[in-house]
Amino acid sequence: MGSKTKDAIVTVEKGAKCNLTWILQAALYLAGHNPGSLDSIFGKGTALYKFQKDKKMTADKKAGKATITELFAA
Repeated sequence: MGSKTKDAIVTVEKGAKCNLTWILQAALYLAGHNPGSLDSIFGKGTALYKFQKDKKMTADKKAGKATITELFAA
């Protein structure tokens, strides 16, 4: 992930209903964390908290720069 991409990352929080949420849900699923349905709605079923805990990150239930970077790390 390049520096311009990292600079463009926005924080996705509970209640968000957008394509970024759908991408987050799909990425969590591919990382082995079942978010439930891929419905583009950031709710309690996103599995983000478990992903953050498993990666020993601050489990704040927000998909910010650190979480997105870890989720898409090669």
